[in-house]
Amino acid sequence: MKYLLVVSIILFFTSRSFSQSTAESELRDGHYIFRQLGKAPEKILLHVGDDTLKILSIDGNHIIIPESGTDEVFLKTSFDIDAMILLFKYRPGTSGFPRQLNTNFNGNIYFGYRVDRYKLKFNKNRPELKKELHHLGFTVGGFGGLGSTFISSWTTNYQTTDEYDGFILMRGISAMIAFNNLTFGGGIGWDYLTDRDKNIWIYQNKPWLGLTLSLNIN
Repeated sequence: MKYLLVVSIILFFTSRSFSQSTAESELRDGHYIFRQLGKAPEKILLHVGDDTLKILSIDGNHIIIPESGTDEVFLKTSFDIDAMILLFKYRPGTSGFPRQLNTNFNGNIYFGYRVDRYKLKFNKNRPELKKELHHLGFTVGGFGGLGSTFISSWTTNYQTTDEYDGFILMRGISAMIAFNNLTFGGGIGWDYLTDRDKNIWIYQNKPWLGLTLSLNIN
């Protein structure tokens, strides 16, 4: 049942990400760093039309004309807020218990610093298609959230005989790559069990590694 829930969450994030009309993978009006081969990077103000891009100086006083036939690169930095899930957690072996791969329910809010790179690439092999937009983003930051974990005699050094799903609070750091509308990466985190067995749970505040998937919400 828990695997079905995880798959459903993945599908939800993916479908929402591809349905956004103002996705991070699209060039929009705003401030960028503009680069072309052989030229120094410069800060610019970009206006995006239906079929054209208007590049202005940062003060908006004059128009910048890109060199014809050369790829154009636009860099944008921003503060990133994402809704994030962990597809799985890898827990190293501890207290004589073997390493684990967990897919329990979880939900997190991610805060980070993001850099988006947009490249207008000239396609010389298809004259009818002058430019193709390629997007790649990178973000690094921290996250916090909540989730569940299975508690049993094995995960408490046999100090309890109860078996149940415990409520945990999570925190950690993550680095992710954005390819078009999908953002995924890896993270390291720590869990805090909130109930009576927190002092005997073998994973209490022990580090784990995880695979992350997120959706930008700011």
